[in-house]
Amino acid sequence: MKLIGQILQNMKKITTQFRMPVVMMAVALIMVFAFGSCNNKVTNAAKRFKEAAAQITDNPDDYYGGWSECGLRLTGEYLSSLISLDDLQGMLPCPLYLSGPHTDGEWHFYSDDFGHYNPEAVSFLGDVAKKVVSDKNFVNATKPIVDKYLHRQMLIAMVEYDGMHDASVFNGDPYDMNVLLNYMLDSYYDPYGFLFSIGQTIDMTSHYDEIGWHFLSFWARRNADGTMDLFYDALKTVFMAYYPDYKFSSEDYLNDMYYYEDWGGEDYWYYDDSPISDDERLNENESVEMIRAAVGNLDYSYNILPEYDLWPESDLRCMGSHLASLISLRTLNAMLPCDLYLSGPHAIGHWELYDDEDFGHYNPEAVKYLSNLANRVVSDKSFVSMTKPLVDEYLHRQMFIMLTLYEAMNDKNICSDRKAVLSTSLDRKGYVLYSDENPARAFLEKVTIGDDTYVYHNYRDMFLYFWARRDEDGTADLFYKALKNIYLAYYPDYKYNPSSWVEYAAE
Repeated sequence: MKLIGQILQNMKKITTQFRMPVVMMAVALIMVFAFGSCNNKVTNAAKRFKEAAAQITDNPDDYYGGWSECGLRLTGEYLSSLISLDDLQGMLPCPLYLSGPHTDGEWHFYSDDFGHYNPEAVSFLGDVAKKVVSDKNFVNATKPIVDKYLHRQMLIAMVEYDGMHDASVFNGDPYDMNVLLNYMLDSYYDPYGFLFSIGQTIDMTSHYDEIGWHFLSFWARRNADGTMDLFYDALKTVFMAYYPDYKFSSEDYLNDMYYYEDWGGEDYWYYDDSPISDDERLNENESVEMIRAAVGNLDYSYNILPEYDLWPESDLRCMGSHLASLISLRTLNAMLPCDLYLSGPHAIGHWELYDDEDFGHYNPEAVKYLSNLANRVVSDKSFVSMTKPLVDEYLHRQMFIMLTLYEAMNDKNICSDRKAVLSTSLDRKGYVLYSDENPARAFLEKVTIGDDTYVYHNYRDMFLYFWARRDEDGTADLFYKALKNIYLAYYPDYKYNPSSWVEYAAE
């Protein structure tokens, strides 16, 4: 992982694009749904807020269609279309802002400055929150709306704040948290080191990997105006009323690939490559359930590698990156009774993907063990039926390509010299398509899979390279048997049939 100091200099002007009244986000429950139990002034406005709440929608035909799947700016813009700044200000006993661009009864979302909230106003809203959500009937009545439109935004904000204050992330050093927040405030900062370290199980329907930094930028601004803790207290009051089972813990919300450390005056992200402890070890039943949960969460995966992301129309590396966001390498090692690799550059907590001299040589015993786990997973027909739409969307094309290539390599009519094909691919590290004529290129030109996807045409040489490495480390047959068993569980009608191949026409 690159130095945080280097990452922090990558981009500019984050804060000029995402200025918004985030009181209209997390505390939208307070502001939009009701103030009925607070005081006479707010009680008189309760009807207005309830009318606004009734108008909340996610109509795709509307200008704001899909706002609840987006970041803070669109959330704030949509909610502010229901209640004006003048209306909001009229509810408060003091000014909402001490300074900033939001004046003349209008929010200015694209100013070079941002609104500095009045701590007294935020504290007042926090008190209102306690009174509003103390009405359990009100909470029960509005929970479906909160579930649909506001849960994901509140969850991201909660987990980011809790993650910043977790000793596992910054080793208990509040200075490091403030450094991060100051960088977020002052420059366009690529915060993926921090964002990858948290949010392992955040509801990814909100595209956390793309918009998580919007929320982090909000916390940076609240840190700057001195209201961060006040906002969090109000947010937590509301969130816990609707989701009382929420509890932040490093096991649930910290990605075990990374930990943060200050070293030599520089900020680094390290992988946790320490030996797997006995209490980390997973038994077979726990491993099977974890794998099933990962398959069920394919919609929520994210790219953990600093590479271009075309998932699911991607090669094996990008696919592996997404799968590792659901089950990390360290967790995978915790499932095994033996070493995953016999040799190679990879460690316990991370893959070393940029070693030009070596690659991971899998342990056959580990592959057999994982194959047995996979057999148990797909032996549950109801699970297979339930997850088939996810496999169709995210894994089908890659599995089909891998199966077809392996079987074509063993088809004498297609591949007359399997050894030459694989050794060429291995020697050239997979790059065989756009060079001189060679056995691997000739083979791939014969395997004209018409899978109607971008994947095979662009990445077939990298799929072949996987098999070349597995042939080299002696696990190719084991991987093939495991893969075919999984594939047939989902696609029982599959048959290797070269006569059905139709050349894919690239755009």
